[in-house]
Amino acid sequence: MNRRKFIKYSSAAAAVSASFSLGKIPVWAKNIDLDHPDDNVLVIIQMFGGNDGLNTVIPADNDLYYSKFRKTLNIPKTKALKLGTTLSYLNPALKNGKNEGMFGMFKNGNLAVIQGIGYPNPNLSHFRSTDIWLSGITPTNDAERLESGWIGRYFNRINQSSEHPNCLNIGSSSSLLFSTGSEDVGISVENPNDFYERGKDLLSGESFLTGSGGYVDERNFLLDLSIQSNKYSKVVKSAFDAGKNTTEYAKGKLSDELKLVSRLISGGLKTKVYLLSIDGFDTHAGQGTTEGKHANLLAEISNAVSYFMADLKAQKLSKNVLGMTISEFGRRPNQNDSNGTDHGAAGVMFVFGEDVNGKVYGKPFDFNNLDKNKDFVHQYDYRSVYDEVLSKWLGSDGNTTTQILGKRFDKVEGGILAKRSSILLANEPKNSSSVYPNPSSDGRVILKTFVDSDEPLTVNQIDNLGRKLPILQNIKVGRGQIEIPIQLFGKSGVHILEILKGKQKETLRVVWV
Repeated sequence: MNRRKFIKYSSAAAAVSASFSLGKIPVWAKNIDLDHPDDNVLVIIQMFGGNDGLNTVIPADNDLYYSKFRKTLNIPKTKALKLGTTLSYLNPALKNGKNEGMFGMFKNGNLAVIQGIGYPNPNLSHFRSTDIWLSGITPTNDAERLESGWIGRYFNRINQSSEHPNCLNIGSSSSLLFSTGSEDVGISVENPNDFYERGKDLLSGESFLTGSGGYVDERNFLLDLSIQSNKYSKVVKSAFDAGKNTTEYAKGKLSDELKLVSRLISGGLKTKVYLLSIDGFDTHAGQGTTEGKHANLLAEISNAVSYFMADLKAQKLSKNVLGMTISEFGRRPNQNDSNGTDHGAAGVMFVFGEDVNGKVYGKPFDFNNLDKNKDFVHQYDYRSVYDEVLSKWLGSDGNTTTQILGKRFDKVEGGILAKRSSILLANEPKNSSSVYPNPSSDGRVILKTFVDSDEPLTVNQIDNLGRKLPILQNIKVGRGQIEIPIQLFGKSGVHILEILKGKQKETLRVVWV
């Protein structure tokens, strides 16, 4: 490849990177079948800017809301939507959409409304607090780096087929949510057709160069990226072409994104987690009440979510989809002098789906229990919701959830979700094989395995592109416990060993440091 071709190749790969997260997509090392038709999908909607929870779920029976804290920036009780027999009311904008929007979903038992969600010692920086929510880690100080997301760490514990992306961010950039700290477990897509066109012509019959350093490393990295881009672009495009939508969606960016997600699910894409976003919630000025900036944003969410769930239900796909909203923080109890609200602490979270225990969780915002900064005190740690989603929806066991979140968190008032879990970690077969040392300092390990038949033993190494590199082929070893020395191909990183013993297949993750 000459310099001109290399520059052209690099530019093309860079263009794809606008729709493809740059981290390598790993093949994880546990025997879990993710092609099961009952597997669950999680959709996360990020409300960037800090949503005003107080004007989203309103304590309309509390006179202090009207007389002291929100004298002009309030939702009149006559227009607020009472949530069952509780003391909480929903912003009327959340009645927009299919079948009375998210308010209708609440009445049907498919929407959980969580008041007072947050974390201890809240950080009121947009980007820092967003990282905290995406990482699932509350740092001990502002200097602590947050380098992985709770979803990334989850997928670091399971095996995912390399044929479909684990996670998909609807947008142009990668997200901390999908980072393991060293790799990404997701891709970013704005338009499947554009993604496909950008990815299909990158390979041009090129092959990896031997050697290392400088040009060789950069060129091989670009080819590696291009191969993965090409593979996933075909899968996403195929699902998009095969899928359909059964209803007309309202206009708006979030509606377009959820319409795309529904079509990809309908088309058979086996992605497990989707991330979408809607911004504009940093309402320091001109926030509005039942009309205006904030109401329009809530109406857009209600429209998008209600049509999305109706679309899935019409295709008999809604049972396997769970959605949740996140926002980096709430707003202060007091309105400011610009008819807006400033950065605050505790906020509101929605969780929606057919397996949700739909009701109001927590007490209305309490104006008599403010912290030293005159902010609302959080009632629930946001990680309580993550804990339950991991264990009940994604099938994570207790030890795995502890490793992902650092510790276990109590459920929100007995639980938001029905007792139903994905098969991702459920009924996981147990390996009879292991390797040591693991990690290995030089790529040399000892494979220890039990052979209970006269069938030959085959050991393959699977690289990050899903290619099999033969190590041992059809070796007769006899029955019983055996140990075999193995030298890994390649260089330091995460490697996968596939052990075949007759009809039995096991996979092991090996780290070469």
